[in-house]
Amino acid sequence: MTTEQRYLPAAVWSFWDAAGLFVAGLFGSIAAISLGVAFNGGEELSQIPLLLASSIGQAVVTLGLLTYMSRSRGTGSWDLDFGLRFERSDWRGLFYGIGLQLAVTLLVTLPLLVLLGVDDPPEQDVAEIVGSASSLTGRLAVAAVVVVIAPLIEELLFRGVILSRLRRGFGQAAAIAISAALFSVFHLLDPDTRFLVPGLFVIGVVLARQALRTDRIGLAITTHAGVNLLAVVGLFLDLGV
Repeated sequence: MTTEQRYLPAAVWSFWDAAGLFVAGLFGSIAAISLGVAFNGGEELSQIPLLLASSIGQAVVTLGLLTYMSRSRGTGSWDLDFGLRFERSDWRGLFYGIGLQLAVTLLVTLPLLVLLGVDDPPEQDVAEIVGSASSLTGRLAVAAVVVVIAPLIEELLFRGVILSRLRRGFGQAAAIAISAALFSVFHLLDPDTRFLVPGLFVIGVVLARQALRTDRIGLAITTHAGVNLLAVVGLFLDLGV
């Protein structure tokens, strides 16, 4: 069996499973925020608690549903079902991700902004949240969400479920391209990321290729973490936080 044919051969997931994970994650996020507001006496949450509630709620529901899927219709192994396995060498992915983020910023995002004549791109939601992180605890909370939780959840969804389904129905190139397109469009949940979509597509291509090459998502997770790490550090430095 070739590398192209063997990507997560035990995975049985459908596009409906992926859609269900996405919707369930959104409901988990909303539910956690609602609970946070209730515990806050009905007052709106400030930026950092809002980020934590939203991210943790999404993660808990998503991981819970993945567990149910694996036990009820899969093999019961997250390695076989979603490719969630790490190897010692995967730490290098942090450096791959940092290099990838630099390359995408310099070769894709900045030239696009120049081409479109955009001198002052809109500020992303995460930039506003970083700007509100005035304490060490707040900064660590933001870093934990952006560098740990987000890469894990997104890789399980896009490379663990969606890519495995696409690879069963399409050739390798099409599976990579479609999964990368979905990954980049997903980030338009924050409309201010629209100028980042081409760069996110490139990142999605790299992450998908890593997953297909290694037959798991461990390296893709650490590379994704490296991408996000450089982005959040850059925001901290840019905002003087």
